[in-house]
Amino acid sequence: MKKMKFLTLLIAVLAVTHLRAQQVSTADMVALLNKVPPPASQLNCALKNASAQPYQTWLEKIEKAGEENQRYQMAFYQKNPMGVQPASKPASRVSAEQQSAMNAATSEFTQKMLSDPAFAQKFAAMSEQEQQTYLAEMLADKGIRPATGAPNVETAPVPGTDVEWAEMCTTYTQSATNLDRWQTQTAIQQRYEQKHQEVRDWEQQAIDRLPMFSYGEYGHDHDPEQVKAVRKQASEKHLALANAMLNELTPLCMAYRKDAQKRMAALTEAFKKVGHGEKYNFGVHYPTVSGAQSMMFQEVYNLLKNEISLMESAAQWCGE
Repeated sequence: MKKMKFLTLLIAVLAVTHLRAQQVSTADMVALLNKVPPPASQLNCALKNASAQPYQTWLEKIEKAGEENQRYQMAFYQKNPMGVQPASKPASRVSAEQQSAMNAATSEFTQKMLSDPAFAQKFAAMSEQEQQTYLAEMLADKGIRPATGAPNVETAPVPGTDVEWAEMCTTYTQSATNLDRWQTQTAIQQRYEQKHQEVRDWEQQAIDRLPMFSYGEYGHDHDPEQVKAVRKQASEKHLALANAMLNELTPLCMAYRKDAQKRMAALTEAFKKVGHGEKYNFGVHYPTVSGAQSMMFQEVYNLLKNEISLMESAAQWCGE
């Protein structure tokens, strides 16, 4: 019999835990970035139109993780439209008859205090213990006895307070939205764009210096073969610059990955320790936690899309 009662209680506890669980995606962006191959430091012009292909598998994984996160958020807000999960309340052990009797006794006592100044003065002069004894006897006359056993109050800790979720999420989101780190890449790209412009200028000047040939009534122009030779030289210069830029940006892209991993590490490990919310209640922190995880997915997605963009930008110099 004791074993059966224990099993019944255990099932009830597990059911409540499941209902109160607040899940987040199990996707690990720190681990994912460890698996993504580094960006190419040199162009493979034979694959110039397939710059995104090596990344496709990883981008799809991130997209699926984001969709999983959105499903959990939607489920939460469907149950909690205001974004706050109501606190659980213990079931009352007071029957309707007892509540009615208690209301009647309270009304009678209040009326007596208001209508009988002598009684009110006498009651006020009683000690706290005497007042409690009087009220207990009055309730007993109405059939209400003092409750026995453990008090019917919520004794469980407030959900989500065992971990500093707000602090960890704020630390991550503030660092993730700091765009200063992109200044180094922007400066490198601007420097190489200036070099490409110098090649364009050289190309135009070289063509302008070529001898002109007359084509009779069709006018005159530079020798097509010589122009072609100049354009080929310019193309080779552009391609060399593109490879030089990739060679310089590849370690920077890897540094961006490491920086993201470092900033995401604490929150990622915290998610693992609570089983990604499968049997855990984040309490009032769930919208913040879920939003921070969504930002992690978006950050990693943007990192990889940035690498694709750099490779595609460089591949334009591969020529036809």
